[in-house]
Amino acid sequence: MPVKQLRIVSTVLLAFAVGQAGLGSGYLGGGRWLLVAHAANAFAVLLLAILSAAFGFVFRRSGGPSWTFYFPLTLVAVVGIQIALGFAGVRSVHVFLGVLLISGITMFCSYSWRLRPPVIGTIPAVAEG
Repeated sequence: MPVKQLRIVSTVLLAFAVGQAGLGSGYLGGGRWLLVAHAANAFAVLLLAILSAAFGFVFRRSGGPSWTFYFPLTLVAVVGIQIALGFAGVRSVHVFLGVLLISGITMFCSYSWRLRPPVIGTIPAVAEG
């Protein structure tokens, strides 16, 4: 069950991150009203990154790989830095880091769909001889 939760939240996170890029580029293209939507969506991306870390922690505790917790935890930190850069008006670093962030979120989503559920309660095969 934790694998499904991680897959769902990583996919929604990716969708919001792509939307965030669209809102940001629309603002830079002259749509001044999009700045409010871009700022509001940033907090939604932060919340989804926090949920990803929480679901990754649960999956890790159930026998999954450790990156399922540590990778989204890093995403939380980067999103926080992104929000600070955006509110500070440091556009050049904000845009560059945003591109890297979307690449990382894409990788996280892709890897979460490659995960296999951990097998719990099985007895390993013993070679007879």
